[in-house]
Amino acid sequence: MLFNNENIKHVAVYLRLSRDEENQGIEQVLANHRQALISLCKENNWSYELFEEVASSRNIEDREEMVKLLLKLQEKHFDAVVVMDIDRLSRNEFDSSVIKKILFETETYIVTPYRLYDLTRDDDSLLLGITSLIASGEYKQILKRMQRGKKFAQQQGLWTDGIAPLGYTKDPKTRKLFPNERAKDVQFIFSEIVKGTTIPKLLKTLSSMGIKTRQGYEFKYNSIQRIINNDAYKGTIASNKTIGRYQLRPKEEWIIVHNAHPPIVDEDTWEKANKIVNEYSFKAPRSKNRIYPTSNLVFCANCGKVQGNNYHSHIDKFYIKHCKCGNRGFYYNPVLAMIKEEVLAYKEPLLKALETLEDTQQEDTTQFKKDKLIRQLNKAKKALEKILIMFEEDEINIVTYRERKAIRQEEIKLIEEEIVRVENEDKSVKINDLKEQIAAIDSLVGKWHFLDGEGYSDEKINRLLHGLISGIFWSYKKGAESPKLIIRFKEE
Repeated sequence: MLFNNENIKHVAVYLRLSRDEENQGIEQVLANHRQALISLCKENNWSYELFEEVASSRNIEDREEMVKLLLKLQEKHFDAVVVMDIDRLSRNEFDSSVIKKILFETETYIVTPYRLYDLTRDDDSLLLGITSLIASGEYKQILKRMQRGKKFAQQQGLWTDGIAPLGYTKDPKTRKLFPNERAKDVQFIFSEIVKGTTIPKLLKTLSSMGIKTRQGYEFKYNSIQRIINNDAYKGTIASNKTIGRYQLRPKEEWIIVHNAHPPIVDEDTWEKANKIVNEYSFKAPRSKNRIYPTSNLVFCANCGKVQGNNYHSHIDKFYIKHCKCGNRGFYYNPVLAMIKEEVLAYKEPLLKALETLEDTQQEDTTQFKKDKLIRQLNKAKKALEKILIMFEEDEINIVTYRERKAIRQEEIKLIEEEIVRVENEDKSVKINDLKEQIAAIDSLVGKWHFLDGEGYSDEKINRLLHGLISGIFWSYKKGAESPKLIIRFKEE
């Protein structure tokens, strides 16, 4: 189309796609649009500069080429911006107003293959506003459909979160994950954490073995944490966790699909590693503070705060720190010896509890109960999802939606609580837990480096104690003849 406007000499050609809207492939669609707009420039004898990107119109900040274009517009580099359609600039009404303001202030035209917009003219400005409003409404409807489609895919156990995690490849046809040759690296990371290797030490091991990230970089502290916390490695997909980027949804709104794809590690290994990384304090090596055998385990019996340790170099002794509430400190070595003695003695009641449990002959119906509850839970979650769809389709109003949603969320919460209760009654789980605790105590028999100058390291002792103990409550009030120590074991 020929535009007879002598004010236009040099233009910016802006191309943007966020998805394959014409089912030809994004690159092909972009090539078609590029050819059409360049032909338009040549037909009108305009010189041009190309700005091209594949990006969502959700906000300007994430669109690098648009940011560059706006900066040049403010410096009055161009007489016009050439686009395929108005909504290529933005479908977000807030960003549209910013772009429109810059174009108006710089007296820059907007040109499409079918029309020229002059924002200094009231009728063009009004038409552009109406067109942008319609595009924004269409975008919101498209976004709703895309989100609904994504949720449905997630419920089917399909991978919808972009690049597959390390150790997995996404099948383009089934959209499912399957393990690849890097799965062994992931298994190694999990096994080392479960064995008691600290993350800083593991990072050095991975580096020496030449094991890198997918991009070929050295592993970092946070990348190991993300791997250990990733549900995908136990064959589970957990999605719909956040609203936007940062706001966490209530757990009952998460979409969790078990056995969605082949696991790289078994669930027991995943749970153990996850518990170690999230409950055991790894912050000490990073902040160059020492890990003691009881780090993050000793609490003030008066105020509940963690009581750490410190070293008095002038007398070469370690002490439990004085608490701000007035609870006094004490020489650390004899306290640690008391803790060791009490922990080793705890093996006897555990053995008795194990013997009693193994001798019980009653039938264990735990799995039957659990299967029934899981079916109920899945049914309730599907019902909750249907309520959302009904609201989005305007079949119910906001009041009805909130009432029905609250009822279903309460139902889901009660079922999940019952599942936890049933799991805690599981005889086989109880037996395994007891055996693990007994094995942990057996591991603590022998010399401790802190007490004996040789034997198990402070880090290993701390790791084992975290598996056995929920807290050591320390009390040494002013005027007391001797300190008091109460150990709370996890099975108590």
